[in-house]
Amino acid sequence: MDSVISMLLTTLATAISGAILFFMKRYFGEHHEIENRRDSAKAKESALILRSLNALGKLTVANSIALRDGKTNGEMSSALKEYESVEKELYEYLVESRTENE
Repeated sequence: MDSVISMLLTTLATAISGAILFFMKRYFGEHHEIENRRDSAKAKESALILRSLNALGKLTVANSIALRDGKTNGEMSSALKEYESVEKELYEYLVESRTENE
C-alpha cells in the first residue's frame, strides 16, 4: 500500500512540476516577445529622431547659406523636402504608436 501511495505522490509531483515549467516557459516567452517589440519600436523611434535632427541640420545650413548669399539655392529646396518627408514620417509613426497603446 505504501508503494502505491509513494508512486501516486511521485507521479503527482512530476505532473505539477511539469505544469509549472510549462506555464513559466509561456510567461517568459510572452514577456520576451513584448520586450522585443518594445526594443524594435524604440530603435525605429531613435532612427526617426536622428533623421529628423539631420534634416533640421541640413535645413539650418542651407538657410544660413541663403542668408549669407542673399539668395536661395538648390540646397534649400532639397533640405526643405527632406525635412518635410521626415516630419511626415515621424508624425505617422507617433500616430501609429499612439493608437497601438490605446
